[in-house]
Amino acid sequence: MYLLLDYRNNHNMCKSKDNYINTYKRILVQVLPLSLFLFGNCDTKLNLTSIPVDSESEQSSIAYSEEKEKPISFSDKRKFFVLSNEDQEEADPLVKKINQENYFDQNLEGFGKLPIELQAYILSFLGGKDFHRASLVCQGWRAAALIAGEEKTLDLSGKKLAKKDCQVLLNVPFTSLMLKNCQLGNQEILILSQSMRIKHLDLSNNSIGDSGAQALAGGNLAALTSLNLNNNNIGDSGAQALASGNLATITSLNLRFNSIGVFGAQALASGNLVALTSLDLCNNSIGDSGTHALASGNLSALTSLNLYNNNIGASGVQALASGNLTNLTSLNLNNNSIGDSGAQSLASGNLAALISLALYNNSIGASGTQALASGNLSALTSLDLNNNSIGDSGAQALASGNLSALTSLYLYNNSIGASGAQALASGNLVVLTSLNLYNNSIGDSGAQALASGNLSALTSLNLYNNNHIGVEGKKALRVWAEKKFIKISL
Repeated sequence: MYLLLDYRNNHNMCKSKDNYINTYKRILVQVLPLSLFLFGNCDTKLNLTSIPVDSESEQSSIAYSEEKEKPISFSDKRKFFVLSNEDQEEADPLVKKINQENYFDQNLEGFGKLPIELQAYILSFLGGKDFHRASLVCQGWRAAALIAGEEKTLDLSGKKLAKKDCQVLLNVPFTSLMLKNCQLGNQEILILSQSMRIKHLDLSNNSIGDSGAQALAGGNLAALTSLNLNNNNIGDSGAQALASGNLATITSLNLRFNSIGVFGAQALASGNLVALTSLDLCNNSIGDSGTHALASGNLSALTSLNLYNNNIGASGVQALASGNLTNLTSLNLNNNSIGDSGAQSLASGNLAALISLALYNNSIGASGTQALASGNLSALTSLDLNNNSIGDSGAQALASGNLSALTSLYLYNNSIGASGAQALASGNLVVLTSLNLYNNSIGDSGAQALASGNLSALTSLNLYNNNHIGVEGKKALRVWAEKKFIKISL
């Protein structure tokens, strides 16, 4: 197998062309060592020879300007150099000298002779800026960059982007764009909405408002599967536009920290976003009525739903539990007001596929916890009951219930004492790896029970701010931690 190096003179190129030839040179410094390494491991023994070639390269270079890319014609003769991998000592000096100017008076041709998949693999090691510039060097490199771009993200977060910048972004080889806090206005969003290649688009913190949402919905984002519109001042009309627009291909939609209410939720539930598997409405105001709409709409493909801080009570949760969201595996209801009755609805509903349930700060007491522990949520591996009031009886219910698949359990600030800790230590939570009992009152006896219990899989235990743990309790915990390699926070 041969690595061919093509050098040619470019003395009369204009300034814009020179910029990209310089880019070409700089990128070659990065990709050539990897090329040499790959070919150095081939079986074929090569010799260093010089072969004159008169024909034009299959890989025509292109010049870059702000307006468009134009083909560049080269009429000068070139030489191909076949690099030997016979002797590593011969290759190393060439690699070391490759950045010297005399080696770049002519262009590299051999890279273009590699299989395009291998070119793409090598280019994928470049950083975002050089990767984009590499795509503008020549048609062959652009084709390779488009392949490699399937796995690469261009992150321009925090940079103010003008219309001309967004126009350039329509032609970048990346399929994933992160444009957080780029001060994008309506005109910029309109331009970006015509990107037919982008699959993942993050426009967080841009204040695009309802008009921006409408522009995206009416655009031509045919390949889009993931859209992040976190913190963008989007209200009900924006949500309605997104639900009824040209975004039927998206599977993940992030609308957290916006101003979406009942009508927006109803629109999302009844629109054409039937492919959605993940919906994040954290910190909006959909309330019970909006929750009813989501539960009974056409979002049955959802596997992840985040409704953190949405003024949802028992009625809304009852609708979720009895609706058509039977494919849900992750549900976040943190910081709402579902109470014991809401917990009971979740436990007896049709959400048996849940593996992660977050119920932080929901006024859940012992009876609600008992219902969760004895209900049909046996697939749960993560349960967050932080900042509720489950007490010792609630902890005892969790330990003896049908939640034996739990690996993570969060019980921060739940008025749990020694008896609750003893129950957790001797219950059926044998696969638990992470337990948070921060800000409770388990005392020495509770600590000793944990250290001698059957929590054999535990790797992390948070007991911070359990001030009743004394010398004996700490000693038991320390011995246990050293023996089982457990991280314990006190």
